[in-house]
Amino acid sequence: MNRHATGAFAAAAMLLVGGGAALAAAGEGDRGTRCEERLARAAEKRGVSVEQLTADVEARLLARVDAAEKAGRISSERAAKLRERVTEANLCGTRKHVRVRLAARGMVRAAAEFLGLDRAELRAQLPGNSLAGLAEKQGKSVAALKTAMIAPAKERLTRAVADGKVTQARADTALGRLEQLADRLANKVFVTR
Repeated sequence: MNRHATGAFAAAAMLLVGGGAALAAAGEGDRGTRCEERLARAAEKRGVSVEQLTADVEARLLARVDAAEKAGRISSERAAKLRERVTEANLCGTRKHVRVRLAARGMVRAAAEFLGLDRAELRAQLPGNSLAGLAEKQGKSVAALKTAMIAPAKERLTRAVADGKVTQARADTALGRLEQLADRLANKVFVTR
């Protein structure tokens, strides 16, 4: 297979798994079981075992990490961390990581807006600093920074409760987790890559 076909296959496999995860989220059943069933169907359609499909996806992801490192797009330390994540990953267990990463990105965007910085300015000022440190340099409180970081997600949770999509108890649990994530992000000192 050429590299385009390989990339397309890996992307299709990830989309299938992601679709399985999305379908699992829609139902009340065991999400892990439903994802595994979807993965089994994808493997069956390709005429391979689930283990082989998983190994193929892992091999392709590792090859992409190797290529990025060889081309100088990522450091060897970053490549080692990515290899570790790929080898330890479970295709049906990645949803939580993805959700946390998306939430963190949204919080960093909200922090940049609170600090009056665009993405490039924030990227330039973060190495060696924390979001809380940048807020203090501007004379803004860290508490206000954290409030601004969770405000968009809090608004979405409030709408979801009002629309009956989420219970108040579940929203409160999610908000507690978001507050913990905002605290960690605000105090994290970002390193230079």
